[in-house]
Amino acid sequence: MTCPLNKTYKFYRLIAAWLCFVSISGYSQQYYCENIDNSYYLSLNSILEFNADGPTNYFAASFYKGRFLDNTMKTEALNRLRPNNNMLAYLFNTDIYLNIPGKKNNINYYAGFENHNLMELSFNKNFFHLFFFGNKTFTGQSLSLDDLSYTTLNFQQLKAGISKTWQKNDASYILTAGVGFNNGQNLMKYEVPYGALFTQQNAEYLDLDMTIGMKRSDTTRAGFGAENGWGFSADVAYVFRDENNIITCQVEDLGFIRWKKNSQSYSKDTLVHFDGFEISNLFDIDGETIRGISADSLINEFAFSKTQAGFSDMIPMRIFISYKRYLFKRWLSLTCSFNSYVFSVYRPQLCLTGSLNIPVKNSVVSISPSFVTGGYGRFNCGLGVSAAVDKKFYIELQTSYINSYFFPKKSAGLGGYISIIKTL
Repeated sequence: MTCPLNKTYKFYRLIAAWLCFVSISGYSQQYYCENIDNSYYLSLNSILEFNADGPTNYFAASFYKGRFLDNTMKTEALNRLRPNNNMLAYLFNTDIYLNIPGKKNNINYYAGFENHNLMELSFNKNFFHLFFFGNKTFTGQSLSLDDLSYTTLNFQQLKAGISKTWQKNDASYILTAGVGFNNGQNLMKYEVPYGALFTQQNAEYLDLDMTIGMKRSDTTRAGFGAENGWGFSADVAYVFRDENNIITCQVEDLGFIRWKKNSQSYSKDTLVHFDGFEISNLFDIDGETIRGISADSLINEFAFSKTQAGFSDMIPMRIFISYKRYLFKRWLSLTCSFNSYVFSVYRPQLCLTGSLNIPVKNSVVSISPSFVTGGYGRFNCGLGVSAAVDKKFYIELQTSYINSYFFPKKSAGLGGYISIIKTL
């Protein structure tokens, strides 16, 4: 997958304004939806997100557009970072689902398709300092480069499942379960669990010591739908609902992809001592440097085995819990949610959303400000607008990055979420 930020910052702002995107991961509509009739319906959901918990929008845009980064900008970005586990991530997921009512009123079936695109980068403060300022300030000491990782993952899913509803008094209980077939398009994963760089006091030599792990799928075929791996996944969700309360518990994408035999998986320890090049003939630098030190010997310190073999890797598994409370005859609602991903660098995310629900004839229009912390970022404020029309049509547009759009030099985040549901 090519780097998503090679496009201009203005282009991303245009997309964000167009869709009013959100960082709160909307979930697929194979699960219970309170805004539509229990009948045949199609749903389309899409989420685009770029976020970072250190570099701001202004810094990230300046870097990828090739602008000059002065020391003030770089220092401000450095001071925002944690010592470890800083993140930068991009995702773009889209799904389409068909809901099929069963012969019994309390049974529903669903079938759908999902497309997932993910990039994650995790790094420590030392790595950022080394990349943007060099190693001059670290002479005579060992610089820790632990816990670095870079992952790109693209895969598709075909899913199907069933939901059953129980009624007791004035409450509803809904249990949903489903399975999915995973098609692995491409994977590239690099991990440095341990790394150390030592610069001699007078900069006469460098010592680089690190443990490197690599996993990647077949690189000759990486386009949309490429069949480089396969696997299975499972989903389960539980919903409790009464007149004024909705509780949702969900586990999604508990599964794996078995990447095929043309893939590579490798781990090695590397120790490199570099004390420069000795040049005796200025008119034959290429001969002195390349043939003299043997390029292959240097490349082999970092290159991976050419042996190809299949391997299995887990896909990010989502855990989602939310509680929604209606107040003042449903004119107002408050929602508190917890969102997390396992097998990902994503941090647990907490979100608080308030909604003003305005009846308009046979419709309800909702305006929903939100406050989000965690995930790939730190803290963001958002705004969403939705409309449910006569239980036949539903549309929702959200963004969790209002503060990032207005204050790009102080915060990070671009992207959002759109959902459209229509009965058939």
